[in-house]
Amino acid sequence: MYLHSLRLWNWRKFGEGENGKCGIEMEFNNGLNVIVGENDAGKTAIIDAIKTVLSTNNQDTNWITEQDFHDGSNKIKIECTFRNFSQEEEAFFYEWLTILPDRTEIRVVMEVENYEDINKQKKIRKFLKAGPENLEKGLEDTVRQLLSVTYLKPLRDATTELSPGKRSRIAQVVKNLSDFTDDSPDQKRIVESFENAFDELKAVLNEPVLRKIGSTVDHFFEDNNKKEPEIRYKEMSFVEILRKLELNLGEIGTGLGSSNLLFMAIELLLLSEAEIGPKIALIEEVEAHIHPQAQLRIIKHFEKNSEETGIQYIFTSHSPVLASSISLESIIFIYNKQAYPMKKGNTKLKNEDYEFLERFLDATKANMFFAQGVIFVEGDAENLLLPAISEIIGRPLHRYGVSIINVGNLAFKRYTSIFLRADDRNLMNFPVSIITDLDLKPVDYYDQPCYLKMDSEINTKIANFYGCEEINEEFEGIYVTSSDVINKSKTLYSKKVSENLAGEALKQKLKEIENQIVELLITLIPEFDNYKDIIESEIKERYFNNVEKNKVFISHPWTLEHSLALSNIGDIFENILLDSHYTQNNYKIHHKQIWGSIDDRLSRATVVYKFLIEKQVSKSVVAQNLAKYLLDNKDTIKQVLLDDESIKHLINAIFHVTGGEDGAS
Repeated sequence: MYLHSLRLWNWRKFGEGENGKCGIEMEFNNGLNVIVGENDAGKTAIIDAIKTVLSTNNQDTNWITEQDFHDGSNKIKIECTFRNFSQEEEAFFYEWLTILPDRTEIRVVMEVENYEDINKQKKIRKFLKAGPENLEKGLEDTVRQLLSVTYLKPLRDATTELSPGKRSRIAQVVKNLSDFTDDSPDQKRIVESFENAFDELKAVLNEPVLRKIGSTVDHFFEDNNKKEPEIRYKEMSFVEILRKLELNLGEIGTGLGSSNLLFMAIELLLLSEAEIGPKIALIEEVEAHIHPQAQLRIIKHFEKNSEETGIQYIFTSHSPVLASSISLESIIFIYNKQAYPMKKGNTKLKNEDYEFLERFLDATKANMFFAQGVIFVEGDAENLLLPAISEIIGRPLHRYGVSIINVGNLAFKRYTSIFLRADDRNLMNFPVSIITDLDLKPVDYYDQPCYLKMDSEINTKIANFYGCEEINEEFEGIYVTSSDVINKSKTLYSKKVSENLAGEALKQKLKEIENQIVELLITLIPEFDNYKDIIESEIKERYFNNVEKNKVFISHPWTLEHSLALSNIGDIFENILLDSHYTQNNYKIHHKQIWGSIDDRLSRATVVYKFLIEKQVSKSVVAQNLAKYLLDNKDTIKQVLLDDESIKHLINAIFHVTGGEDGAS
């Protein structure tokens, strides 16, 4: 059996929904579960709710205080539901089973009330029960103990836990192992060994201690009242013997990280032996005191161990290293007081995209599971510039808990769809900005007719050039360049020509047709705006624009760098571009003069961007230098950035994820 689900009413930050619905409901895997989310998302509250209802096997006292009640409420309800029972477990828990057509389950419910007694004193009372809804009855303590969990608190002092003493965790674990049950041969052997060891100690102490003490004692008592000193064995129980033990790794000064690993091992030793009841391990901040490489090893062990032993692990974590190294099937994202499993079927991410994302999800990208919003970008330039721009306009991303995720290519959909829910009834509405390029070169970039619309009239004329009387409607649409038109027309219509001609004659005829097509296309007005609208619409549809809080922001018409060159800081961008490439001033002056002679801003921006591409100037270096300049001049540059239409998409993307005004994208 395993803990299938948890529902909370008025427990800490999780209140109560409409019509008495629970404040939060979450389902767990029968294996590994890693609860992630920003600080104060409620991860600890979830763990505490589980252990408060089920108790812990190290006998920790889980008090409920007034601070546990949600604002203004005086009643708490926590419900844990278990499923997947063995026959033995069904028989043992039969009295509390809920029997449904397709399964059996146990609902364990704790209800807590904050009330005033007859003396007007604030008191808290709680009831623990189990069974079908409205037919619950009290849960016996012996049964509850079988439901208890193993719990490791955050920032745990493992060294102290492993030390000898009255609260020795080693003693608690060992005495409960099946090998050391009451009157077991191994337990008797340990007690006998301790007694024998005392007898040997007594013999050793007889001569150097007892004889010398005895000679002195003789002088203290009368001759007719002789006393003889004796070292006696204080009978010790098995548990008292165990409390003398210390567990370490055989070295002096074991560090916190190693002690934590050892402590987790001893805790899980006892848990793995249970035959009746769930095997649940709750570990807060599983990465505490453990370096990244050790984190990877332990999480991989837990993934494998959960399959082999049936132990159900429920962890909380703040570690992007862990989040990036486990299957998305195991991640439960806490956001806006709700729980969102990231496993297949719960998001709009396709199954093959899960494999891709898990393969390329490194610690940097996994940071998105600990954020309040995410900006996805496709290159280093945006990654470097956005933090600077956000700070200048008064929306520093780190202050708003926003992460920038550089996907390095155009695979946005393989990342962003993880934040979109498959079930429209449980939307996440997690703010995501996708910044991408339209990637359309301006008309003046080309030295041939471009952005050409092939309608039925033009289609007919071109078909006639090839000697075809019937047209193919597949040809109709908008093409970027005349070369694209010619290549497509050859594919559709050249067969007619090749039926009658071959060799040099065929080449000559096709060349003649190409010239006719070009002459025709020259007469057409470029359909750039129409083509731009089509491509922009396709991009937004592909990346789920305006689905939940997913929004796409596109540079126009080309790339980020082209937009910067076109913007009101274009002159600054040009200077930084030249400074990043040249060391000698005469080269810089030469190019500035050439660019300055171009009156049209779009044409000038195109020439500047072509320089960046052709000279292979590092976009990252240019972006880094530009970011520094902007920050150094942020007081004077702020309004310039806010008013600039060419980079408005960057400003809007920042506003979108920081909860501010949201301009048109």
